[in-house]
Amino acid sequence: MAIITEAVHTIKPLTNTVFDRWVETYGENVLPAMERNGYDLLGWFKRSGGRMGQDVLLARFETLADYEKARASLWNDAELAKWIETTALSEFELAESAITAVEVPYATEQRLERALAAKPAKPRHYLQAVLDIKLVNQAKAYELIGRLADTVESDGGGLVTAYQASTGPRERLTDIWAFEDAPDLSYRAGDPLGDLVAPLREVAPEESMYYLNPLPGSPLQ
Repeated sequence: MAIITEAVHTIKPLTNTVFDRWVETYGENVLPAMERNGYDLLGWFKRSGGRMGQDVLLARFETLADYEKARASLWNDAELAKWIETTALSEFELAESAITAVEVPYATEQRLERALAAKPAKPRHYLQAVLDIKLVNQAKAYELIGRLADTVESDGGGLVTAYQASTGPRERLTDIWAFEDAPDLSYRAGDPLGDLVAPLREVAPEESMYYLNPLPGSPLQ
């Protein structure tokens, strides 16, 4: 399975003006640097929920060796080094957390390619679901979430990709879902997917959710 890297940046001060400047200069300088150094960029999003002032960057590599090669090349990129020195370190208070992960079986190539090929009239809404899955429960969780993905799949959205952390918090499983319209967060009694969700909770009792909105330059829109 392919390698997925996920980087989360926290940008301060927490103002819209500062975040706008981050989007502008990161998109003009870092995204091109990643592409010319071998990164297969999947998505770049503004993240809502939890801490404010965050983005999420997802990239894919065929093998771990490809990732290590691209990473080394990126950090030797003179133009990127200049941007870090003259802009990133002087204009922003930055914190970054990053994980390396592997795609899981139900995150099929067809699902990801369909999402990347979509050209919506306006950017879609994305959901980042983060679950804690112990090693002994991974196979069952993969089966249940795969069945859930098959059930909710539609032309307007569905599962985009999913990955299990191989560095950092190893129990972390992340699903990325796309929706054509903003999710309805109003309370509604009952669960039409309860037959799948109830057994999933036996192997994945904890789950956090964040909402993602594509930023300019993100392949996933």
